[in-house]
Amino acid sequence: MHNLMKFGAMSVAAAALTAFVGGTDARAGEAPMLAGLVSQGKLPPLEERLPEEPKVVTPADSIGKYGGTLRFGMRGSADFGLVNRSRPNYEGLFRWKPDMSDWEPNVARRIDINEDASEYTFHLRKGMKWSDGHPFTADDIMFWAEDLLNNPDYAKKYPAWQYYKAKGEVLTAEKIDDYTVVLKFAGPNALFPMVMCHFVSSAEPTRYPKHYLEQFHPKYNQTNLEELMAAENVSTWPELMGIKGGFTNSQGVAADPRHHPELPHLFAWSVVEHTATGLRYERNPYYWKVDPEGNQLPYIDYQHYRIFDDEQALVLAAANGEIDFQERHLSKVKHRPVLAENRERGNYHFIPAKSIQASAAVIMLNLTHKDEVLREIFQNKKFRIGLSHAIDRQAIIDSVWVGVGEPSQVVPHKDSGFYSESMATQYLEYDVDLANRFLDEAGYSERDADGWRVGPDGNPIRFVFEAIEFRDLGDVAEIVTQHWRKVGIDVRYSLIERALHTKKIRANEFDLVIWVGPGGAAGDIYLDPRRYFPSDVFQAEHGTRWALWNDDPQADTAMEPPEDVKEQFRLWDELKGTIDVEERTNLLKRVLKISEEQFHVIGIAPPSPKIVLSKNTLRNTPELMLLGWSYPHPAPTNLEQYYYAE
Repeated sequence: MHNLMKFGAMSVAAAALTAFVGGTDARAGEAPMLAGLVSQGKLPPLEERLPEEPKVVTPADSIGKYGGTLRFGMRGSADFGLVNRSRPNYEGLFRWKPDMSDWEPNVARRIDINEDASEYTFHLRKGMKWSDGHPFTADDIMFWAEDLLNNPDYAKKYPAWQYYKAKGEVLTAEKIDDYTVVLKFAGPNALFPMVMCHFVSSAEPTRYPKHYLEQFHPKYNQTNLEELMAAENVSTWPELMGIKGGFTNSQGVAADPRHHPELPHLFAWSVVEHTATGLRYERNPYYWKVDPEGNQLPYIDYQHYRIFDDEQALVLAAANGEIDFQERHLSKVKHRPVLAENRERGNYHFIPAKSIQASAAVIMLNLTHKDEVLREIFQNKKFRIGLSHAIDRQAIIDSVWVGVGEPSQVVPHKDSGFYSESMATQYLEYDVDLANRFLDEAGYSERDADGWRVGPDGNPIRFVFEAIEFRDLGDVAEIVTQHWRKVGIDVRYSLIERALHTKKIRANEFDLVIWVGPGGAAGDIYLDPRRYFPSDVFQAEHGTRWALWNDDPQADTAMEPPEDVKEQFRLWDELKGTIDVEERTNLLKRVLKISEEQFHVIGIAPPSPKIVLSKNTLRNTPELMLLGWSYPHPAPTNLEQYYYAE
């Protein structure tokens, strides 16, 4: 288990990693393209662009060279998950170390934590700047905490994430000086450092430049705010802030940050070109990290994202040597032969990769369904057990994953400290007779003239299994549908578009879905436990309305959960406030034990081994890549220190 949170009163600052001792060396190196702009008077000299104490990034292997373009492949123009991760859009106050063994300061040069982990004092880097050259100070974090997170109008549209709360209260902030700010909780928040390493939450306090965004806030703009809202076709300032801050578009759907090139940021590269065929990013001249010799990072000048119409075209381009570093879309088992055959011609090799997720595919019946009949059926544990025994997992592994993997329910990794053999193997056997017996015992032994099992309302049990075309999930869902129809369940398979899929989940208008299973590695379980209990209103698909009840019992569509789920909520609240590592470990084991006993979701198999395609001339890449959502690969491996040997 990660030794992330052994607090007393403590100060976190590893000098070799977080401070360029002695301040900025005026003789330190910079990219030739930037040196040229300095000589032309178009850019301030390097010593004026770097903070007094830049973050020092130790290269994985060697000091690099400047230049080159890092090339990626997108599957359609909507594939912004690749862009976010490879940019990398990962510059928060904290960040994961490359191997996810611990967290470290990042934007903050030092972090002080009080005795009970209820106060976090961040010491920022004096002289650090946004990508437009404007100073980054405590005022930017205060803008996020006071003017957005704790603003009642903004909170109605974008409520604070649960990890920004303690004892039901949202954190508050206090500015000590221009480069010191304290985030305060109403009680202990022991998971906060890990939470702030998560891809989504890490950048929250550090992605709101006050000098730019205050024009969209009524506290600061009393002149033309109405005009700005009208221009974006929205009726409230929080909607406008969501759009201009790069969070949502005018329809409330998560927006692609590349559509907001004017928004100042702290990242290593900035978007400079966006067309129907691709995107181009170039180095941020105000990036605040250096190597141990004082050379400003990143080493690589540009990133280019080529947009492909389909996955096969992307794979062929990779085989031709037109992709430099990528796992996304290329790691499927079915693509391995063509990629392996063309390694010499394409001048690339494979880096092994390990997923931090618990399962490659998780089936989630909607236990909080709007329809009372389906809700009753889905909440019947014997019904779920029967469905599990009706799945021929080995057949799925053989056909979808080319025989790579073994059947398993959703369970933490064996090396996580939380693995349970009984949890992994329960209800795993493929046995049609056993499946039929459990379905009969569930109360659905009666069948109609067509052989379909009859539900409590006297009608055939009929529902739709919806999946999206992501990885191999659609293929898995289609096979499972066939298996269930063999035991008398009139289930229909439907492949739907992802935006519609998300919309239906949020509106609680779905029967069951399939998705990957986070929560395999120890840190990932704490950050993303949604497959073990309904921890997320939108993404714990098996119990979104139970999760809503936990957030707000008075909400219109909230549903009171059963006692076992209430106990999980209680244990989790206690866990978040527990500083002692051993005690927190025991609380998590109790949460997982309830998950095993209640069997709310159905797993298929652990994630299969993955590969990352890497150009042979690319240096400082990892020997093993971790893959996950809470670990936003490849960003924590410090892309800014990658370079080309040629």
